[in-house]
Amino acid sequence: MTLQDTAPDYNLAELMCIAAARELRDGEKIFLGLGLPCLVGTAAKMLYLPEAQLFTEVGVFDWIPRDPAVMGRAPLHIADMPLYAGSAMLGDMLDQLGCMLMGGHVDTAFLGGAQIDKFGNINTICLGDYHRPSRRLGGVGGNTEAACLAGKVIAILPHETRRFVERVDFLTSPGYIDGPGGRRREGLGPQGPNVVISTLGVLRFDTPDGVDGTCEMYLDATFPNVTVDTVKEMTGWDLKVSPQVKEVAPPTLEEVILLRSLDPLKFHLAEGRY
Repeated sequence: MTLQDTAPDYNLAELMCIAAARELRDGEKIFLGLGLPCLVGTAAKMLYLPEAQLFTEVGVFDWIPRDPAVMGRAPLHIADMPLYAGSAMLGDMLDQLGCMLMGGHVDTAFLGGAQIDKFGNINTICLGDYHRPSRRLGGVGGNTEAACLAGKVIAILPHETRRFVERVDFLTSPGYIDGPGGRRREGLGPQGPNVVISTLGVLRFDTPDGVDGTCEMYLDATFPNVTVDTVKEMTGWDLKVSPQVKEVAPPTLEEVILLRSLDPLKFHLAEGRY
């Protein structure tokens, strides 16, 4: 990448989305969760993944996004009209959650959440005690099924101590649950390698499958001008760090222009949200 290829200005939220898009793999069947995954999946399909198949829990199959000049924007949510206009087939939740996920046909679940813990468990239900929560959240949707049944999970969320916690307040979407073998003990199949992308960097897990290794999250790469100490300070446990921490390449001009054109109303990337 040359200097002229690099976007002259970008923020950490935009780089979070672009870094997540780079983690998705061509040729895979990818389940898109609510929120940022809809924007990132759109950008990834248009930039790098011509052969990937994108799905949402409402039954939109093999969605192919169109040029922003035609489509206008990325979908705002998992049942937005741009999805229907470019899909190969329209089904329902039974088709997606039953046939696709339970049938073992989803390679990657790409999910957001309110909290995530060191074993990759995600919370989208409530903050605090379930019976007396400080806040109720949006709910489950297909996050639980996706986290249980997809071959691997890529999670995306802002990096804050209130979000990156040692143990989630409510386990909505299981990662490695309580460590090595946790998924097996709960009747779930092996999963991985899972990835987390935040506004500070890329985090991975010390396991290829949820059986070997510690299954704990560790810092693999930071964003430009973000230090390891900053990431550790913004994490709610003693975060492990790779002995060779990398730096994520800054976004290209093409990546930033497309991302912004897909979110002209700043629905996904509202100022001050991240």
